[in-house]
Amino acid sequence: TPEDAKKFKVENGQIVSVLVKTDDRTTSFGDTVIRVSEKFAAAMHIDTDEANAAGIVGSAFGEIIV
Repeated sequence: TPEDAKKFKVENGQIVSVLVKTDDRTTSFGDTVIRVSEKFAAAMHIDTDEANAAGIVGSAFGEIIV
């Protein structure tokens, strides 16, 4: 949402990296595009191959790296 974008100091279309730390490894997802809309929530969706490579099972938290 626009409120989340202000909170995280990002804007629509901005390219960032997202750092995800799991018990098995730390993974940085580069070239991640920020999308801001009233219809969106603060979430990132990755495909199964990326999740498996990062050791993510279920859900995980990430840190936006600007």
